[in-house]
Amino acid sequence: MSSAIGIDLGSHGIALVHVSRRHGQLHVLAMQAVEGSGRASAGDDPTTDGLLVETLRKTKAGPQTAVVIGLPYEKVFFSHLRTDVANPEDVRRLLKFELEDDLPLSFDDLVADICSRRSVEENRHEYLIAAVSRDQIEAWTRALRQAGCRCSVCSTDVCALQAVARLVRPADPDTFVVSVHADGRRMVLGLSHGETILCARHMACTGNAAAINALLAREIELTLRRTPGGPRPQPVEILLSGPAELVRELAGGLSQATGYAVRALGSLPVSSTPAAELDGRFALALGLALLGLDRTGKVLNFLSADSSQVDRADKSRARRAVSVFGVLLLAVVVLLGVQAWRGLCALETQRAVLTREIRAVFLETFPGEKKVVNELAQTTEHLQSLQKEHDRLAAVVGKRLSPLRMLHLLSERMASDKRIGISSFSIREGTIQLAGTGDSFEAIDQFLDTLRQVPEFGSVELEDMAQSRGNERPEFRLLISVKTG
Repeated sequence: MSSAIGIDLGSHGIALVHVSRRHGQLHVLAMQAVEGSGRASAGDDPTTDGLLVETLRKTKAGPQTAVVIGLPYEKVFFSHLRTDVANPEDVRRLLKFELEDDLPLSFDDLVADICSRRSVEENRHEYLIAAVSRDQIEAWTRALRQAGCRCSVCSTDVCALQAVARLVRPADPDTFVVSVHADGRRMVLGLSHGETILCARHMACTGNAAAINALLAREIELTLRRTPGGPRPQPVEILLSGPAELVRELAGGLSQATGYAVRALGSLPVSSTPAAELDGRFALALGLALLGLDRTGKVLNFLSADSSQVDRADKSRARRAVSVFGVLLLAVVVLLGVQAWRGLCALETQRAVLTREIRAVFLETFPGEKKVVNELAQTTEHLQSLQKEHDRLAAVVGKRLSPLRMLHLLSERMASDKRIGISSFSIREGTIQLAGTGDSFEAIDQFLDTLRQVPEFGSVELEDMAQSRGNERPEFRLLISVKTG
């Protein structure tokens, strides 16, 4: 079971209808009509706010009940927009630019959405746009929250009239239906064709029945002239709702004044749980409740339209954030690219300097080289040639004593102990005679121990060691025999 509450904020007060749908049958669970001060504006009249809160508290509605409120007719603005744009989302983006000068308030302070759409020519569409002050929506939703309810749908009385018209008679694509609601203080007029609302008008309802009929006839005539089949499209049917007594007074005269068939809705064809009959003064409240039961998602709802604007604003902010992030990312990439380019330039400079130095060293090392192509490769080639030559010489010398080898061995040991100095060196018949100085006698003894550990040396003998004259360093002479074989 689904249920909904429709709240009509009329100039005379508040009308409320609570309906439910069970097994496809519509039932009225409760209805209330509370006379007010004649001012139906949330926040402007504390009495109206108090009446709304008190009326809702008396209604036993569950948390799943949809609450639908119809904004006061003088607070809603209607405008027509003709364009070749067929996508409703694209049309919503055009509303500010197309209708900004046609509405009495700044468009930024309004919530606007598409009420209906129809095709007028090939590739041309006419949209009925409804707009309301955002402050009005916030004031009424706040008043509902004070009553412990959450507003589900915020719509217009013209949409409520169309919902009642669909309840009373099935939609006929060949018939133009003029829905009129009059309660003695206001008149709401809507023209629909099939499921489409073509026009919406609001007027004050004052005077006797004749004056009201004359006003209605003129407004209906002006409204019909705006239809594609005007000035007097056929067939046309008028649905008249309102207090039963006023409807009876207007029905006959309106038919004569317009020449159209008038169907008076003195009572609404809905089964009611209370014994009281649901008469025409509750038509708008009933229509709003029917909007709350609608599950097609095609109901005009300023709340969702405002949420869509917020979503679009969020998306716009997200796009701007993405754009800013993209610019920053591009700047970072460019900066990194510049740094990388500078690093490459520095490396290239270092490579050029290193290449010049390698070439200079190569020319100094191999001055006889006339054709220099690749210094490193040519240096490697020369070193390999020298190594091969060394290996050949080593093979020829064999086991013979090599002075160069002996000198190399002594140089290695002297480098390991920098306190020893060599003053003379000679090789004769496999014996090395060596003379030098040391920092101390202990240093000389350590040097002797080091030489005795050389595998190539057979023996290491100290011939003489004494303190030199005029020098604090002691002198020594060694006799080293070299192993052969």
